[in-house]
Amino acid sequence: MSNPLDPPISPPPEDRARRAQELLRACVHCGFCNATCPTYTLTGDEREGPRGRLYLMKDLLAGNAGGADLEPLSHCLSCRSCETTCPAGVHYSEILDTVRERTQQQRPRGQRVLDHLSVVALSARRPLAAIMGGARRLRPFAPKALRQRVLPSTRGLEWPAVRHARRVGLLVGCVQPALRPDLDVKAALVLDHLDISAQQVGPSCCGALPYHLHAHDEGRSTARATLTLAETGDWEGLTSTASGCTAFLKDYPRLFQDTDAAGRAQTFAATVTDIAAWVDPAHLPRVPEQQQRRIAWHAPCSLQHALKEAGRVEAILQALGHTLVPVADGALCCGSAGPYSVRHPRLATALGRRKWQTLTGADPEMVVTANIGCQQHLARHGDRPVHHWLDLVYDALTNRDRVGRD
Repeated sequence: MSNPLDPPISPPPEDRARRAQELLRACVHCGFCNATCPTYTLTGDEREGPRGRLYLMKDLLAGNAGGADLEPLSHCLSCRSCETTCPAGVHYSEILDTVRERTQQQRPRGQRVLDHLSVVALSARRPLAAIMGGARRLRPFAPKALRQRVLPSTRGLEWPAVRHARRVGLLVGCVQPALRPDLDVKAALVLDHLDISAQQVGPSCCGALPYHLHAHDEGRSTARATLTLAETGDWEGLTSTASGCTAFLKDYPRLFQDTDAAGRAQTFAATVTDIAAWVDPAHLPRVPEQQQRRIAWHAPCSLQHALKEAGRVEAILQALGHTLVPVADGALCCGSAGPYSVRHPRLATALGRRKWQTLTGADPEMVVTANIGCQQHLARHGDRPVHHWLDLVYDALTNRDRVGRD
């Protein structure tokens, strides 16, 4: 029997390539996917849409694209909106991951070095936390434009004791604790109010950060370590306050298919749910009328396209008494996409500005989302606060009225 702490065994490259070619055959080239692709709708370039990328990936897998420009693959946000739209059910993200892994060494050396440095910088928890802590202390004295880039944090919160029969494991990730050190504690306090005890798992990276920065082996190794850690707990299921992390955890079966960890990954993924699934709207108080807000809801791509959890958070916000304003093109990505905004700032900024315009078209008092990356990215582009939905639930349960004042 293999040691679960051994480095992961990647699926054989030839098996992955064969499966990707089989998945490609499902595409009928209808082009419906282009209508919901953020980069295509931004540029109008066929190469920057799913259909054009699938043509390129088909040639790459067949060995017929020597010297091809790989930038269109790099520009893809992996938002999976095309998968939601596709009438043929093409598993675009799996094909893309396979091709990216096979072509990693063909990418310019400068890009590979930048990816490596990004992994090192973003996964260094303590230095990142120290930098963000200093920025939060200076936030009150910074110009408004800079204040929007640094999310405020609530101090003095303590993780509640384990005291309920129902228990859930809450993954404490890598980047989020630095950007929002209070959010996981708020989540634990919300669940405690609902008679559910949250137990910390980690800190541990889910593996998404290195994996999406083309460090596929490191991503699998990190994911296996988290898988092993999560298997030691005694709880009903596992969740995270970052929908991006939850989606990647849910994707472990694909990550470890055809490896010695495949069965464990299947069993584990069945226990992973979005944190909103643990919050019953029927058990939430309705906030006083003077605290009810007009909200623009931004559903992260990881929530609506990967986890397929549309409507759950909206029901929670409405149960609190808030009003959700209409938002055009709600399926389109905001441009954050994990480390994407660091690697492709020009495209990410353009997508963020466009998303902000659609979110604020009906003049909401605030924007609310479910992923730390989206919250951080959107906060840069506007003049009104951006909150995680758990902020509003926490304030409602503790009879506070802080949201909307930042």
